[in-house]
Amino acid sequence: MTEPPFVKIYEYLIEQINQLGIRTFSASQDVPKGMPVCRVQLLNTDSTNQFSNARQYAYSFQIDVLDSQNKLQRSLTNAYKIMQLCREIRINGYAVGHDEPVLTSMVDSSTNQILNRQIIRINYSVIEATAF
Repeated sequence: MTEPPFVKIYEYLIEQINQLGIRTFSASQDVPKGMPVCRVQLLNTDSTNQFSNARQYAYSFQIDVLDSQNKLQRSLTNAYKIMQLCREIRINGYAVGHDEPVLTSMVDSSTNQILNRQIIRINYSVIEATAF
């Protein structure tokens, strides 16, 4: 069985963010040591029956870019680069569309150190290509 489209999107995002030199982790993993780091998570998934000969899926992803208190410029630059990556995704066998990524910037003081946190949210619409 082939991997579902949301797994391919997740793997693409992880691979591309790691290539930027930013360590990634999932919501269930411990935060890696050192900054910057990035958490990638699938927020929700939905499928529709809009087409009689194809499946359509909707996926929402959230990417948290975390950096040190005094690294706001680096944090914003990394978030911008990741937003560019989010726009470039392609999956063989699927038509992929997306909303424009939304960025929220905040200071996170929920841990023992103050962090710059850039939250990117993006929705993907994926249509399974059909063979004729």
